Amino acid sequence: MFCADYISAFVFHGFLTLGIIHNREIRQVEKLEKLPAVLPVLTGGLAGFLGAAAVFPFDFVRRGVIQGKVKFSHSLSTVPYAGVFFGIYFSCRRESTSSQVGWALLSSLLACVAEVPFDKAKHVMMGNRRTMLMMNGMYVPFGALMLVMYDKAIINYRRKLDLRTLPE
Repeated sequence: MFCADYISAFVFHGFLTLGIIHNREIRQVEKLEKLPAVLPVLTGGLAGFLGAAAVFPFDFVRRGVIQGKVKFSHSLSTVPYAGVFFGIYFSCRRESTSSQVGWALLSSLLACVAEVPFDKAKHVMMGNRRTMLMMNGMYVPFGALMLVMYDKAIINYRRKLDLRTLPE
């Protein structure tokens, strides 16, 4: 995943998360929240898809690297990346910092692995999948840090919202 894909996936995941937070009383959301991993993986994958769709018209990196016509499908490596990245993390982590850091590192690493078979542009640039994995691995600590900070912001927002909605 390139930087713009990564940022846009975070932005769309934030919008989806805010929508879920503000619509928790809807029965379908309640049902999905009770199924382990379903909602985090779905929101992660959808955020990745929306991020890829938003960035695709401006994706000059893929256009410069991939020979021939660049299709939207070339941008879809963001979907498995974001699905695994957000899905594993938000399914497994607890609100303690040590839990968040551990799960963020693992989900970031697994997301890098999940992306490799689908990212044609990186494959062309790096030459082989082994090099891709090594280069992606360099981003694991950064991805984990971003994920923990993002989660801390969501937790704080949720707590403030819960305090406002408590009856006095």
